[in-house]
Amino acid sequence: MLDPKKLLKERDGYVEWITRFLDSHRAGTIDELRVCFDLNLQHRRSIDGWIKIALMKKVKSLELDFEPCRSNHGRDSGNYRFGCKFFSLSGIRLLTGLCLKHVDVRGQILESFLSNCPLLETLHVSHSKQLTHINVCGSSLRLKHLHISFCKCIKSIEVYAPNLVSFAYRGLECVHIDLKYVPQLCDVSYAGQWKSRWVFELRKSIHRCLATSQLVNLLLRVPFLPFVDISPIQPDFPNLRYLTLELPNVRLSFRETVEFAKLCHLMKHMPLLHKFKLELEAVEPHIPIEEKYIKSIIKMGREVRVTPLNKKLMMLREVEIVGFVGAVADSILICFLSLVAPNLNKIVINCCPPHWHRGAPIDDRKMKELEEGKSLVCDIMSAIRPEGSKYVLL
Repeated sequence: MLDPKKLLKERDGYVEWITRFLDSHRAGTIDELRVCFDLNLQHRRSIDGWIKIALMKKVKSLELDFEPCRSNHGRDSGNYRFGCKFFSLSGIRLLTGLCLKHVDVRGQILESFLSNCPLLETLHVSHSKQLTHINVCGSSLRLKHLHISFCKCIKSIEVYAPNLVSFAYRGLECVHIDLKYVPQLCDVSYAGQWKSRWVFELRKSIHRCLATSQLVNLLLRVPFLPFVDISPIQPDFPNLRYLTLELPNVRLSFRETVEFAKLCHLMKHMPLLHKFKLELEAVEPHIPIEEKYIKSIIKMGREVRVTPLNKKLMMLREVEIVGFVGAVADSILICFLSLVAPNLNKIVINCCPPHWHRGAPIDDRKMKELEEGKSLVCDIMSAIRPEGSKYVLL
């Protein structure tokens, strides 16, 4: 635990160091200014001065990351507020990248920023307490990358950006997302933690995110059932090559076995799918799969081998399953994918928890589950692994 007095001393020293460095900087330009420290509204005068110097020196990329240290989640002052005071500086028109983390900024300021920065290509805003709505619109926008994450008051995001290549949203809120015109969009990340009362709005938001045929890379962190339930109204994904699903709080029961089968059916509408990654978080106690289920899985796998070629995933080369626990549902998924993809050359099975639980302590019971899961994978893969494929067990 960091002593508050020591933190205050560290802050003052850091602020003084940055100010001294910028004051002594003699070059006419600065390509990038990146400030990362636990600073807040109390330091607004110093931060304002840094930004003004950077803009006068024609900075291209500006990042302000004021994430609180772990021992100081309850800040002694609010977030620094990014305002319109910088729009009068001519250097702002040369900015190509803006990243604001734990900085409060309103949607109107961001919209004015876009209109004043004709060269801006990257906009990343996270943990802003003032951002409620953002309207990114303009036929002349050069914006290529838009990332909005963990802004707890955000209600809607509207985008009309002809050059946008990647869009990412992460948060705990139910957000109305309207991608009105994004003809170049090929990378979408949509992740969050939602409650059942938000499911209907989630369906509409996800559909708006995915209703574009040029997607190449897609990451979704969603409740499993809402994602599968909207699949009948989804278009095909003719260019999708990389699919990542993060499924928190999954109960790997027989019902989920059926839902995994629906997922596999949906994947058949992705003819160019090259890599599939699934991260699971099973919330029920581990129950080792019975031997009869292992035999039925292998039997089903052998039947899948005769599936017509036009119904197989011919381009799938790599499969990675993280959080495997050896239930019927995840075991059948491995079996199915191993056999419906004749050109699969790498299978990675990771029995460790998903990335959002990395670093958590593992007790004896969990260690036993991991070992049982690994043993089960070996039994299944020895019987169904495609010839010539590489198999990695972690």
